[in-house]
Amino acid sequence: MRNISNKVIKFGMLVLISLSSSILFAGSDDQEELTLDEIALELSNPVSKLAALKNDFEYRIYQGSLADASDESAFIYNFQASFPILLQNGKTVQMRFNVPINGLQPIYEAGPLEISPFLIRQNASRIPTGGTFDNRHGHSHLGDASFDVAYGGVSDSGFITMYGVAVVLPTSQDLSESIDQYQLGPEIALGKLTDWGIYGAWFKHLTGVAGESAWDTNMTSLEIFFAYGLGNGWQVFSNPVIQYDWEGDTDNQLFFPIGGGVSKTTSIGRVPLKLAFEVQKYIASPDSIGPDWLFTFSVTPVLGNPLQQ
Repeated sequence: MRNISNKVIKFGMLVLISLSSSILFAGSDDQEELTLDEIALELSNPVSKLAALKNDFEYRIYQGSLADASDESAFIYNFQASFPILLQNGKTVQMRFNVPINGLQPIYEAGPLEISPFLIRQNASRIPTGGTFDNRHGHSHLGDASFDVAYGGVSDSGFITMYGVAVVLPTSQDLSESIDQYQLGPEIALGKLTDWGIYGAWFKHLTGVAGESAWDTNMTSLEIFFAYGLGNGWQVFSNPVIQYDWEGDTDNQLFFPIGGGVSKTTSIGRVPLKLAFEVQKYIASPDSIGPDWLFTFSVTPVLGNPLQQ
């Protein structure tokens, strides 16, 4: 099954690269009708009518009670392609594909065992305390790819509603870090467009439905989206993702970051481009090992939408 999923994601990546290379500079009738402030707001909206390629560069600093947990860090690059289909009834079908490249992952070594953070969460009370974190190999690899399809829109009064389904594929190339399961679950977005910006939240719950049976996956997440327009393409924003691992041991279940950042939407030729930087501090994180700080820099070019042409 892993070979099949790897072939699927490799094919998908080739398709996305082909699409992006052919349409990156093609422009879009929709985007040419929008100001920079309107494009910035669209890119903050889960029901956006703009196609985009989001490139997230994340750096995480960890904390925890395990030896040397506070010395650990991780780098993750997320490539996310979003393609909306605008329907005649004014609603949108939004398709998003995400491919992570993981680097410098904190893998705990206890004798012959290599234990990833999600397994530490589930077995915190039984993890040997005499182990060390592997800082030699970095565990850089393709992570578990995901995609989701959602349907929704914005009402005349500005209320945002969207409903969909999310899927995770076990495409990771490092089995010491991967959950190694096919995951599936519902997602709902609720929010509000205002004259100053946007606010709301994505709710998602993922459950392991196939693959590795030695452990279970039940993860609930609430992704906040908030953006306040400052004019001339500038925004202040906050996009924390609160998570709860229902399979985690006591004090190893909740992820709760707070923070914010600033973004600027500009254009290079005919291509609008959003640049953003955000810092988050975790006020709650798994006790054994979990993130303490998160720094994210993102680059998001807007594309001509091939699904609307």
